[in-house]
Parts: sequence; C-alpha cells; structure tokens
Amino acid sequence: MQEKKSTLAALSSAAMMLSGLAQPALANPPDQKTQIAYRFTNYSEGEMDAKDVAEGSLERYQIQVHQLSVKTPVSEDTEISLSVVNETMSGASPWYVVPNAEGEAVQVMSGATIDEARNELGMDFRSYNASSETTLSLSVSAENDYESLAFGYSGQWRTLQQRGTLSWGISGSRDFINATDADIYAGRPVEEIKNRLRGYLGYSIVMTRNRLFGMNIGVTSLDGYLSDAYKLAWVDNEIVRDNRPDVQNQVGGSLMLRQFFPEAQAALHTDIKLYQNDWEVTSESLDLAWYQNLGSKWQLVPSLRYYHQSAATFYEPFYENRRADGFYSSDYRLSEFSAVSARFKVIRQWNTVSVNLQYENYSASGDHPALLSYSAISLGVGTSF
Repeated sequence: MQEKKSTLAALSSAAMMLSGLAQPALANPPDQKTQIAYRFTNYSEGEMDAKDVAEGSLERYQIQVHQLSVKTPVSEDTEISLSVVNETMSGASPWYVVPNAEGEAVQVMSGATIDEARNELGMDFRSYNASSETTLSLSVSAENDYESLAFGYSGQWRTLQQRGTLSWGISGSRDFINATDADIYAGRPVEEIKNRLRGYLGYSIVMTRNRLFGMNIGVTSLDGYLSDAYKLAWVDNEIVRDNRPDVQNQVGGSLMLRQFFPEAQAALHTDIKLYQNDWEVTSESLDLAWYQNLGSKWQLVPSLRYYHQSAATFYEPFYENRRADGFYSSDYRLSEFSAVSARFKVIRQWNTVSVNLQYENYSASGDHPALLSYSAISLGVGTSF
C-alpha cells in the first residue's frame, strides 16, 4: 500500500519529500574486514483525536522492522554488501476527508485492521582505487499488493590531494501495483506501473583539519500510476478515487557542514535541504546533530530536525466544486504542514562489537486532521572481524 510506503519512509526521515536526493560523500577505502549488523525498530503512530474522526478506527500503524546486513571483501579493492529487511505492520489508515456540520474537515479512517508484511533484498558491489570508486546497487522488494525492482550506480572522484570529493549517482526503479480487494471496491487499480529515475551530483571538501563542507543537487522524474491506490476524496457530495497527475519532476539540493571541536571532543553536524516539484510542493528542512564523545567507548548524539512543506496545487481536504482537470487528493502528505523531530542516540563500542540505541519523537502540525505524530525506538548491534 502506498500509505505505508510513506509511513515507513518516515522512520528514517521526517522530510519525506527530500529523501534520497542528497547523498553524503563516503570515500573510505575497503577495510578488508567482514562486518555484520542487525537492527530492530519499533515504530508507533499516535492515536487519532476522536473529534477529528468522522468514522472508523482511531488507531494507526504499528510497525516492526528487522534489518540484517553483511559486508565482506571480495578482493583487495572490492567488497560486497548484502542486506535483508522484513517489516510487519498493523493498524488503520486515513481513507478520505469529509466536512462536518460546521464545515470543518474530519477524517474517515479505514474500519478494518490492516495486517501486512514486506520483504526486501539488496546488494551493493563497491570497487575502489586510489583516486575514485564506484558502487553498483540492486534491490527487490515484495509484498502482497506491491513489488519493486531498483538499481543504482554511483561514483566518487577524489581531488585536491584527497581533500575534495566529487560524487555522482543515478538510480531507478519500477514498481508494480495490484491493490487488494479490487474485486470488492470498484476502481481500485490492478496491474499499474510506476517508474522512477533519479540522478545527483555533489562535492565536498575538507576545509581545515576540523571542518568539512559539502553541497549536493539532485533531480528525479516519476511517471505512471502516482495516485494512492486506497485513498478517496469527497467531491461535491460524491466519493471519488484519489486521482493525481501521472508525471512528476522533482529537484532538490542540500548544504552540509561538519565542525569538530577538539577541546570538547564533539562535532556539530548541520544540514539544510530544499526541494521543489512540479505539483508545486516546496519544502525546506534544517537538521542539527551534536556528536559527543565520552572517552573512547561511548558517544551520545542528540539531534533536532525542522521541516516545512507547501501543499500540492490540486490538494484540498475536501472539494465543494469539481476541478476542470479531474485531479483530486485529500492525502495529508500533500497538504501544507510543519514538523519537528527530536532524536537521541547512545553508542557503546567494545573491541569488535558496537551497540546503539536510538529514540525518535516526531510531531506534525497543520490544518489536515490526519497529520502524523509518532515515536520510534531502535536497537542496533554490529561486529567486525
């Protein structure tokens, strides 16, 4: 379901529209070690307020995510990484919005509990030499109503005696959509396809011994079935299917600054991101993270993110009049809103074992009755040998 695609994406980023457009530079040579890492995440969306719900359940998604990855050298200059992800989810989903007696927007939620699972398998093959490196990525994801095949190819060139890194990448995917219960609910899509093609270019430079600066710009093109297979819209006292343009072009950019403070044994990470698409959604975000070392074994990482986006040009919570272009969507993800996300991470390092625990609290504000709040806690364990 496309609803849960966005929900799961929120696990790693509150700035949904920005994800994937800006990739930081990684230019370390292969360490000739095998690394194994496992992470479990429990994600819980806040319950809907009863005054904002016209019908259906107040409960929203509960998601559990298991992630396992293995990286091992293939030769002196190459390494391969394999990853497996399993996600299970249950709960209710926002369905459509109607006006109440006072003309205010109230949400209709799905009445039945949704139980779904998704599995993903990914592979990265990385080749490194003294001045450059490339990575080939492949992945496949499957669930009962959605399948996705994806590829990526990226590279980096090191310049200025290793102080500068030019990064580039291209990726694409094809998604296959077959909505459940299409024989019961008329109009639900079957055998629909969505294509994505993305590219980015970035540059980072070590300005001083303790300062790193970088910039990045990316473009993405989407085409095919871009509507939500399960959402509806209230249009002039009639319920119609969510219907969006079948093309979307995106552009995004980012600036990053990493400043290390030797006296405090700490580093400040600052990231600014801007985004725009031709549905007239614009967004901006600011991320601040403080990496505090406590001796050589402990690290504390408090961080804060602010995000704001404008609404899509065809979005309305409900429609009192029909649109000439026939586009309708009351999806809260296309509305104007602001969001704040606070995280706290603790990392403990032993000789060859690392354990980290992270908690995140996210809250969005705006006019849509179904805007999200959630908390997520994750525990990760890794080892290398």
